[in-house]
Amino acid sequence: MRARIALAAALCFGCDGGGSAPDASAPDAAAIVDGASMGDAGAGGSCHAFEGPMELGRIDDPGLTELSGLAASRRHPGLFYAHNDSGDVARVYVLDASASVVGRIALTGAAHVDYEDIAVGPGPDGEPWVHVGDVGDNAARDGRGTPRETIAVYRFPEPDDPPRGDLEVGVDTLTLRYPETAHDCEALAVEADGSLLLLTKEDVGPSVLFRASPSSPDLLEALTTLDVGGPDVPGSRNVTAMDLSPGGALLVRSYNRVHLFPREEGERWADALGRPPVPVPARMERQGEAIAWRADGRAYITASEGDGAPVYLYEATTPGCVAP
Repeated sequence: MRARIALAAALCFGCDGGGSAPDASAPDAAAIVDGASMGDAGAGGSCHAFEGPMELGRIDDPGLTELSGLAASRRHPGLFYAHNDSGDVARVYVLDASASVVGRIALTGAAHVDYEDIAVGPGPDGEPWVHVGDVGDNAARDGRGTPRETIAVYRFPEPDDPPRGDLEVGVDTLTLRYPETAHDCEALAVEADGSLLLLTKEDVGPSVLFRASPSSPDLLEALTTLDVGGPDVPGSRNVTAMDLSPGGALLVRSYNRVHLFPREEGERWADALGRPPVPVPARMERQGEAIAWRADGRAYITASEGDGAPVYLYEATTPGCVAP
């Protein structure tokens, strides 16, 4: 996570013209992030083809230089939650459609060891909750130090009003254990039933997908493996983020690729991840550690660590497609 990857910002995998500035005649960024410019989503198949990137803006808060997680608000379309990894206090930043920081949420009762990903999904009441993954563990991956005995996910209900300015919320704490050995992890998602998914970050060998169900939130169960960096999932082996679409499709991000895994309703994750992913565009970023579906599932957003880091949007190219 701290080891810097030298990425040429002007390069792009699977996209055309990714390094150019946005066209001044293009639709307003706020409308695109809100999904207001996308037309009729009722016709056509699933969204599996995307174009971009379009630069929405650059992080303007000097406190948010280690951006490691990004998630779209469900209650307030056009707003996103983000956080630093290690080296910050227990808080979440709120970004608007131009990537400007418009709010900061202090997490009362939460520790801050190594925040690595964030997700919005159903909480214990079935409403949208923000889930902050304090799940990083470099020592478990590189052997330098003592691995963590437990990891944590902190969660709180999305505010009824748009979260702007300085706020404070209390959190529920989910303390998690791996069944056999500790793992490093930078990828968190929440399923439709509230189950947590964690995908490990590995230097050697496949990543492991774990689930913590609402009935046993402290028990992580290994579901399947994913050979990121292997022949079917090329690019960097290090998984740095993931997110689930409204329809249950999984985006998995590494340092230099984004992989889309469509999933049929009720399909086992072992089967969904057993197929080669759909290749989708991913701009080379300085240290890409964040990805989020837009709330409607018809676009995704990426961001990187660094001062004034840009935030990019990739939009579905099929008119009328629906969230995968």
